[in-house]
Amino acid sequence: MKTYLKKLLLMLPLVVSCEQYLEIDSPKNQLVGTHVFEEAATVDGAFAHIHATLRESAFTTGSASGLSYLMGHYTDELFLVSENQDSTRDFYLNSVLPTSSDVAKFWNTAYNLIYNCNRIMDGVQASGSLAKADKNRFMGEAYFIRAFIHFNMVNLFGDIPYVDTMDYKINAEVGRMDGDAVYDKVLEDAQKAKEYLLETAGESNVFRPNYWTATAFLARVHLYRGEWELAKQEAERVISDGPFVLEPELENVFLKQSRETLWQLDNGTAGTNTYEGFMFIAMSAPPTNTSLTQKLVDSFEEGDARWTEWVGAISDSEQTWYYPFKYKHNGPTETTMECSILFRLAEMYLTAAEAAAHMGQATDALYFLNAIRNRCSLNPLDGNDSAFLLASIAQERNIEFFSEQGHRFFDLKRTGKIDEVLSLSKPYWDTTDVLLPLPEDELLSNPNLLPQNEGY
Repeated sequence: MKTYLKKLLLMLPLVVSCEQYLEIDSPKNQLVGTHVFEEAATVDGAFAHIHATLRESAFTTGSASGLSYLMGHYTDELFLVSENQDSTRDFYLNSVLPTSSDVAKFWNTAYNLIYNCNRIMDGVQASGSLAKADKNRFMGEAYFIRAFIHFNMVNLFGDIPYVDTMDYKINAEVGRMDGDAVYDKVLEDAQKAKEYLLETAGESNVFRPNYWTATAFLARVHLYRGEWELAKQEAERVISDGPFVLEPELENVFLKQSRETLWQLDNGTAGTNTYEGFMFIAMSAPPTNTSLTQKLVDSFEEGDARWTEWVGAISDSEQTWYYPFKYKHNGPTETTMECSILFRLAEMYLTAAEAAAHMGQATDALYFLNAIRNRCSLNPLDGNDSAFLLASIAQERNIEFFSEQGHRFFDLKRTGKIDEVLSLSKPYWDTTDVLLPLPEDELLSNPNLLPQNEGY
């Protein structure tokens, strides 16, 4: 249990979402009238709202309330410089409380988006005017987003409700589902998404999840479950059959037109760039917000081109601070140069490498691993020992995905290394910090969500 002193020092007032998901009243400002589902254009508009929420306020946002920023501080990637971000400081000190406004935002925004996905699925299925191809596209995207959100929620909170109905009265009393059962439902939805989106596999619009996004997501889920053969199979399908290539020049990886991007969030307004660029790039010393931890800085191998291309530096007369510089623009430009990336091809290479290593397929593991190392000017590795290969892949993921969508937290957790690693660098780390607390307000509204996660 967190100490009383930690709670007293770090307690914040709960900022309640304008839409409490588990209230009894019908959710406001949701997708309701059947007219939405008469034409493809209006359904596309409904999805535009979902994607705007993913960009602006869900856990996927690149702002201070998203996974990249908060979980980067929660783990060992980011050092909090700002003295004015009390909520982020709770994450940095691993002292998040059930009253955290950011925890409430994670939860409420996620389940509101899930509700909207369920509403779209019901409306599209009932529509008598939509073309079959449009129905398939909409159903696939809704299944994908529903699965994607539940996947992240179960990794953040543990046992959670898996909501697959739009009946708000049922949802108001829903209980938590065992994490393994949640994963079963995630896989079921992701597979349906892939099947529905197969027809549109040739589309290249990476602002909307498509067949390749669903395939990459399946690879990720199978990897997290330790289903190595399936993880490798799905990852290889994206690598071999998809229209993506690893960008040979690292400075191009995070550009809007990057050829290795599977899914990115449209910024909405021409000339607007990413929240990540705004939050991470330091314009003066010391940085306003955050910097890379010394531990992460020291983790780069000598000669790694990612150090040159993806890490920025700013100094005063006494000290140098390093910061994530994957996104190069911290404000508007004449045309949009960068969008927040949620899935990219490099993940599939490292997924295939890890799965192969677990199956004793050293040759394949080295092939996929060294493709990433070669791209960043590192010497290829060699060796058949699985422990060596897995450690090398973990190191590669650490450097490849730093400050991206909470990958570090999820990787340490799924590999069972989180206590071992973070207890050495995070003085307030507790073993129960592997899960965030459920929002206190939700537990008060729906006692079926009890018990609270251990340690809170």
